[in-house]
Amino acid sequence: MPNPYGYPRPEYPRPERQRGTLEGLDWLNLNGPWQFRFDPERRGEQEHWHQPDDLQWREQIIVPFPWESLSAWGEGDAAGNDNYYSTRVFRNPLEVNRQNHRYAPRYEVGWYRREIKIPDNEHWRGKRVIVTIGAADFFTDGWCNGFHLGHHEGGYLPFEYDITDFLKPGENGVLLGLLILRVEDPMDNKEQPVGKQWRWYTTNSGIWQTVFVEPRNRTHIDRFQLASDLNEAAEHFIVYCADAGDDCTLEIEITPPKEGASISVKCPVQDGIVNRRIPIQPLYPWNPNEPHLYSVILRLSRKGELVDVVRTYFGMRSIGPAPTEDPAAPMALCLNGVARYLRGALHQSYYPEGIYTAGDVQTFKNDIAYAKKVGFNFLRIHIKIDDPLLLYYADSMGILIMADFPNFGEGGDTALGRRRFEEMMRLAIQRDFNHPSIFAWCLFNETWGFGGQVEFVEFISPAPNKAKVTEGNPPPAALSGIKSDVAIANTETVKAKDAAEAATARLKLSNQSSHVWVQKMWELAKKLDTTRLIEDMSVVHWEHLDYYAHGDTDINSWHFYMHDYEKAKEHIQKVVSATYAGS
Repeated sequence: MPNPYGYPRPEYPRPERQRGTLEGLDWLNLNGPWQFRFDPERRGEQEHWHQPDDLQWREQIIVPFPWESLSAWGEGDAAGNDNYYSTRVFRNPLEVNRQNHRYAPRYEVGWYRREIKIPDNEHWRGKRVIVTIGAADFFTDGWCNGFHLGHHEGGYLPFEYDITDFLKPGENGVLLGLLILRVEDPMDNKEQPVGKQWRWYTTNSGIWQTVFVEPRNRTHIDRFQLASDLNEAAEHFIVYCADAGDDCTLEIEITPPKEGASISVKCPVQDGIVNRRIPIQPLYPWNPNEPHLYSVILRLSRKGELVDVVRTYFGMRSIGPAPTEDPAAPMALCLNGVARYLRGALHQSYYPEGIYTAGDVQTFKNDIAYAKKVGFNFLRIHIKIDDPLLLYYADSMGILIMADFPNFGEGGDTALGRRRFEEMMRLAIQRDFNHPSIFAWCLFNETWGFGGQVEFVEFISPAPNKAKVTEGNPPPAALSGIKSDVAIANTETVKAKDAAEAATARLKLSNQSSHVWVQKMWELAKKLDTTRLIEDMSVVHWEHLDYYAHGDTDINSWHFYMHDYEKAKEHIQKVVSATYAGS
């Protein structure tokens, strides 16, 4: 179906916390064409590109697509499995091909410019004007009418600018702003949480989620955390209110998904917080087959005057382990107290037209519907903090989600890399805490970032005619700067039967400091979210542990890689024969 709006991704970008109801009236979508220019020599600030002028920038980019994507340049219709990156972002485009495009020299800084007009109506008058960038990779600075708004670091999570004090009056009460954003994504990104961007998949630079503007009272609902207690048939609300005194009241209105009367509870705000446990009747548990969602309206009032309204939802469900009949067997995964066998797929969440950004939300719906059609009940979103709309459709259509956090690149296990990872993890759990579809977090993947990316894949799929690695050869250049010690066995003594055995014999990582830190991150995640299962690392190969062993973890997973069909079939049959419901 053609998009009637004339710009991409027109929907409100976060239904789980929706303030605007009608685009153009009480919120503005800034997706679509922006003036754009690369800054190859990083001269933009020195040359005052952030200051208003009458010059028109030559380039135009389509937000919210990263600048490596075809959709960013209006070429998304030509995208496919053999055509999924734009050559215009490279310094030497004629030298770029599918084999080298992940690390070929590219532009690292891009500038975005767009005029915005704030309507003159009751929704905006007297309110703060807030610009939210859903995600921009990786460093972002903003200006409005030449005034610096702030600096942001991070590539996956939303951030905002208050532009109220920098707008200028226009005709008929309209307020005008020239919004300019500078985004930098260095090629040396090993200390950034990058996930598969680190020399695996196409890089993703610049704005890649919806940019929008909304009016907001100084006193407003800042964030909230909803947790279900299925056994007690209650929902626990913790609502944080900004600039809210004891003269504020929060009304919580809950509407059940099927038959039943709405519930309305008024709660006083104390020290800026509402902490309330509300009984839920009738009770409709959420599960993939029946994804029942309760609608919620949060209304914040000050001295009886309504100052903010936010719409959200929740699903009543519980996740946890339960003992099995065999005390020596692993515990069973239970959803709503019932053992559930997980059958799912690794969701790469990469798109030919937009890399990290799907061209439209129908893609999310199609992916989930197809997964359910072929019998899957869960997806593992692989090392990416994903679009809130994907999680919304997982909630509303019914599929379980295991959500990975992006790793830093090889060589990124430094104090800075660790700080950035922890900040990202904290904010991601905060942003996505309320999604009933998310049943587990996976903190790390296959020791990627600790020395487990490039070398491990070489053993899985070695390059043709690649020279054998012996004790006399130096370790691969990709491991330079990594603090881990890599034990390389003499290949003459290696009698590996398959790639996994070769990997075990020839590459194990001994990094006690990293293992201790991973354990600390697991303990922190368990404190931040007591409602979900948390895996420390999906497949672990530290040298001082047994291969595939873990530290503390709720989930023990392992991977196998085989290129031989009969061997793979035999292995899967063994797994199936030893598997029981709930394991």
